[in-house]
Amino acid sequence: MLQNVFGIKQFQTQLPALARQISDVGGHYVVTNRSKPAFVAISFDDYKEIQDIMMELSSPKLKKEIAQAREEYQQGKATDFDQFVLELEK
Repeated sequence: MLQNVFGIKQFQTQLPALARQISDVGGHYVVTNRSKPAFVAISFDDYKEIQDIMMELSSPKLKKEIAQAREEYQQGKATDFDQFVLELEK
């Protein structure tokens, strides 16, 4: 499934080109060491976005709201998305 997988030696030899591609186009590369995933190379902008998401997800208030929403969903209190959009249009 992952197409952007490189062994560490191959990654090292292609690092300048891959760094430019990540910076210019985006995307990510999984780098393996002895056939096991070792690290992921991503753009700094993507890294900052991931950090922001992780910080938001560590919020106690957000965790509580997510737990409540899951409970309501399990109780059948969810609204179908299409129905929700129709209600918004009224």
